[in-house]
Amino acid sequence: MKKNNIIEMIMHNRQIVFTIIFVLVLAGLYSLYKMPRQEFPEFTVRQGLVIGIYPGASSSQVEEQLTTEVEKYIFGFQEVDKSKTYSLSRENAMIMFVEVRDDLDRIKTDAFWAKLRHGLNELKQELPSGVVSLTANNDFGDTAAVIIAMSSDSKSYKQLESYMKNFESELRKIKAVSKIKHSGLQREQISIYIDDAKLAFYGVKPLTLLAALKTEGSINYAGEVDNGRIIMPIRLPEHYQTENDIAEQIVYSDPLGNVIRLKDVAKVVREYGDPDSYITVNGKKSVIITVEMQYGYNIVHFGQDVDKIISRFTKTIPDDISISKIADMPNVVDNAVGTFLKEFFIAIAAVILVTIILLPGKIALIASISIPVSIFITLAVLYVAG
Repeated sequence: MKKNNIIEMIMHNRQIVFTIIFVLVLAGLYSLYKMPRQEFPEFTVRQGLVIGIYPGASSSQVEEQLTTEVEKYIFGFQEVDKSKTYSLSRENAMIMFVEVRDDLDRIKTDAFWAKLRHGLNELKQELPSGVVSLTANNDFGDTAAVIIAMSSDSKSYKQLESYMKNFESELRKIKAVSKIKHSGLQREQISIYIDDAKLAFYGVKPLTLLAALKTEGSINYAGEVDNGRIIMPIRLPEHYQTENDIAEQIVYSDPLGNVIRLKDVAKVVREYGDPDSYITVNGKKSVIITVEMQYGYNIVHFGQDVDKIISRFTKTIPDDISISKIADMPNVVDNAVGTFLKEFFIAIAAVILVTIILLPGKIALIASISIPVSIFITLAVLYVAG
């Protein structure tokens, strides 16, 4: 009886029912537009590496003095799954595979790794002085959404770096941006080519040169002034501003006032070192910028925001610098989703057509309407549920 009353009430108030269905369908269409879209599904990486470098130590020494201490520390965290965490001790190095518990979500997992990195820095102070590095790395699950190349034939790497930093600053204004990394830069260096014959002529030892340059090139505590009300630190300006300052450095003097400067026994040159690797795009020297997207955002909309930044920034740089995308995941996802939706709606239309042909008029109409309605309401529920 109660069931009949509910059905009767719905039949008498069908305008309300139609309104609710219409609102839910609109919510489904909105959800389809706003839903996060990515090439790869979101997942939590639960395993990471802790790597310790101990040069000169045998595998047994690494095990005893490094691995054992790190294991004691890491097993003190309740987030660690001890049954799946293990270590390898090798000559000069330790590798520990650390896995967190399955019940931890992404936020708690990231918080654990941040806490672990901080703790390892403190633990390193208690380990033998020969341990030169103790690091943790769990950055394995993130993928680049967009890879951008900044190229030029005429600009130096230093000039490209300046434009690249400005470009990265613009990209960081996008709300969905996660990490921005770059590669391919070649760093300038000041090279000193010593003339051994001149050193021998002046009687200057190489260690004398090293001591003079090291002293002048370092930043040291210069004291403070206390006037009874405030303590003001004293800071000395940097001595070296250009390579000419280095060349003018006095490396030897005698009681008679004779001085020998670095330029008298060596050649000082600003140059790029021999690169281990370099990047070219279409034959031009380039730097590569990789942009990652935060979880929960629509990668298609993210790509549109990046395109706007590129278009706007391109107008502010010289014509001999070009910016191009060499990997465009938003465009790939947009095409894939567009193809899927096209085929999806064709399938719905085909089912509706067959229903109309095979069933009587009103029944066919109700059945054909119920198919898209139920799909869009489902999309709305899925979006709300995350």
